[in-house]
Amino acid sequence: MTRRRLGKEHVWPTIVVVLLAGNVVVGVALSRIASRGASLTVEPDYYRKAVEWDSTMAQQRRNVALGWRLVPSLGALRDGGGADLAFAIVDSAGAPVTGAVVRVDARQLAHADEALVATLAAGVAGSYSGQLPMRRDGLWEVRVDAERGGDRFTGLVRLDASRTAAARIVADRPGTAIPARLAAGTRREPPAR
Repeated sequence: MTRRRLGKEHVWPTIVVVLLAGNVVVGVALSRIASRGASLTVEPDYYRKAVEWDSTMAQQRRNVALGWRLVPSLGALRDGGGADLAFAIVDSAGAPVTGAVVRVDARQLAHADEALVATLAAGVAGSYSGQLPMRRDGLWEVRVDAERGGDRFTGLVRLDASRTAAARIVADRPGTAIPARLAAGTRREPPAR
């Protein structure tokens, strides 16, 4: 049996076809990998939120005009699952905001497809609390929607939940450069041990 060699006139077309086919294979493989993981999710209703950007910015201006502040508290996660979430809401003068209906949407960033939605019960002196069935420790994003009469306030809080201690409030987004570390020549803090 004789082997045929690829003629000179077929080398470049063969290379182009192989590269295009390889690109399609890699694209399909990456699409399958990206859509397979539950932690790889898309912001819910992202298109509607983009279309309503003007109303989102108007709500931000109303938030500033109201001057309300959220003071969050998240207890340690229990072994069976669950944690006590509470918010104190105060106005610009520091007085408690009472009589509001407070709804929360909590998501662990590593598993953002699992939303925990609850309406918090009103307590004394502008405090609102409830129990959320949180099962995992880590970074949680809690979106708050508080309404009282004709006033509506929205806020977002990030909490680092733990099984051993109350949650720590996280002011920076993950990956945000820390100015002191930048000045020292390192971008982020070393991991805690």
